[in-house]
Amino acid sequence: MTQVAYSTENDLTEKTFVCIGTARGTNGVVKVRWTNDLYGHYKRILHAGGTEIEFHEMPEPMTKLDALNWLLKNKELTEEQQEAVFIKKLEKTRQDRLAQKKIEKLKQQIA
Repeated sequence: MTQVAYSTENDLTEKTFVCIGTARGTNGVVKVRWTNDLYGHYKRILHAGGTEIEFHEMPEPMTKLDALNWLLKNKELTEEQQEAVFIKKLEKTRQDRLAQKKIEKLKQQIA
């Protein structure tokens, strides 16, 4: 399933995804993964040596931050998966906040 959608919330254009999950890389670290092509992404991770690949289809396309919140609320995660999701959620929240500050600064310069 390939689906590309965009959200225009807060004057930002963000890509949305239909699947979210976690996978353990060859270095042993669990990472959060988003995709619109479940089968293709699974194959790429597996081919690269990834293990413990676990994806979940979401009920609707979501931004990365919304998908992280959905995953925490709706799926049972191991402690290590939860840690990866919380870290990524903090990173995404910070990125969104900094992007919003830049937009506000640009708006002030234009006005």
